[in-house]
Amino acid sequence: MLLIDTHCHLNSPHFAGQVGEVLARAEEAGVVELIVPGWDRASSLQALALATVYPGVRAAVGLHPWFVGNDSDLDWLPELLDDARVTALGEIGIDGAIEGADPARQEAVFRTQLQWAAARQLPVLIHCRRGWERMLAAVRAIPGVRGVLHAFSGSGEVLRDCLALGLYISFAGMVTRPNSLRARQAAQAVPPERLLLETDAPNMALQGIPSAQAEPAHLSHVLHCVATLRGEAPEALAQQVGENARRLFG
Repeated sequence: MLLIDTHCHLNSPHFAGQVGEVLARAEEAGVVELIVPGWDRASSLQALALATVYPGVRAAVGLHPWFVGNDSDLDWLPELLDDARVTALGEIGIDGAIEGADPARQEAVFRTQLQWAAARQLPVLIHCRRGWERMLAAVRAIPGVRGVLHAFSGSGEVLRDCLALGLYISFAGMVTRPNSLRARQAAQAVPPERLLLETDAPNMALQGIPSAQAEPAHLSHVLHCVATLRGEAPEALAQQVGENARRLFG
């Protein structure tokens, strides 16, 4: 099986000095391509650097909502978006769970990045917590936005709204945990042509694997869990989600 991890942070300091080893283990597990998102300027530049060195790595660049309060200057981003190594704009979005966050500023930064992505026909990697209506309203307001809700854990109603907007839905390590009922229900409900998989390593634990140990090689765990939930063969699901990833990200 050939797998694509559509969201992993190889640019995290957690993986410093061991990216080659991590990618070797990923390849052994069948993971042949990975999308590495930035969360600010420095991490976006690091994603681009990794994409230059490692053929299977694809870069995404953008400003994450967690960092809007600290660095909401986007002057650096358009130049990076025009780099041929960029596969997507992200990780961007809305996060209402951050203490002291400025919702209006978050949304303004999110909308600006959506506009830039649509103008360049780049897909977006969307992060959302406790801000689903604001996120959906922003996407609806900007024609031409396409992309994926990463590490999805929203309600069935939110899922329907995301699908109606043409968005893809991706599942990470959370779906492997039996108590993650909403994520597991959503994984069963997503149409096959809109489904993607990821690890979000090293930011998300899997069942029996703490986040500090999570890496792209564990994508096979996510695949087998989602295949079981959907009553599908892992091989067939791997082929489907691979086709989906290539359709979205080129």
